[in-house]
Amino acid sequence: MFQNLMSSQEKNLVKAEIISNWDGVSNEFFLGVKFSISPGWYIYWQNPGDAGLAPEIKLTLPSSLKAGEILFPMPRKITHGDIISYGYYNEVVLLIPVKIVSKEKLAKSSIIEAKINWLVCSESCVPGGTTIKYTLRKAKKTEIALIKKYKNLLPRDFESSGLTVKNFRVERKGNLNLIKIEFAGNRAGQVVDFYPNLIKEFLVDLKSINVKNGTVELTAMPSSADAKLNFLNGIVVINGEGYELNLKLK
Repeated sequence: MFQNLMSSQEKNLVKAEIISNWDGVSNEFFLGVKFSISPGWYIYWQNPGDAGLAPEIKLTLPSSLKAGEILFPMPRKITHGDIISYGYYNEVVLLIPVKIVSKEKLAKSSIIEAKINWLVCSESCVPGGTTIKYTLRKAKKTEIALIKKYKNLLPRDFESSGLTVKNFRVERKGNLNLIKIEFAGNRAGQVVDFYPNLIKEFLVDLKSINVKNGTVELTAMPSSADAKLNFLNGIVVINGEGYELNLKLK
């Protein structure tokens, strides 16, 4: 799948642009990086999965602005043979919360520079990138609507899922960590998948993820013998909606 890498100049498969939902008055808004992706191709989520690279966005902001972390909408699970990835087809907007820390300084300088890199894949993969300069202005209605759409696609707080965690257990067996999460609540039987975040010093076997009757099981292999797995973060999937789960062993 990934053996045929082409240069980004050979194909123009992804278009990136900057939008915002700033109303011209508020001190907080979202900056959005909109990716338009050629049919049949996809870019990656924050955890690309078994292969791939998540998009990188590096902002250079005027001193009047302060940015938060990149927020990724719910991805799709993409399977190629025995390779599992998480990503986006056709279009996605990655959101970055921004605060205006000085209206006075903003009046003098409102130019934002975004250096963006991505890997777009189908049967082959093509690295791409661009640098965009964007002057902050009052957003158009179409921009506001698009950011609202993708804001609604962000994973929600786990507390709003209607679930509780009945049990979270990590058992070391040989060189593997066996992980089990049991959910309780009326929607426990509606859990259909779990998308794990990247875990430093551990490799999650995505093919091992098994969801049945409100229970999620998976395995993770440590990169060193003394690495200890005492937490797990990821997205619980219910009917296409995602809920952020952050677990720690007591």
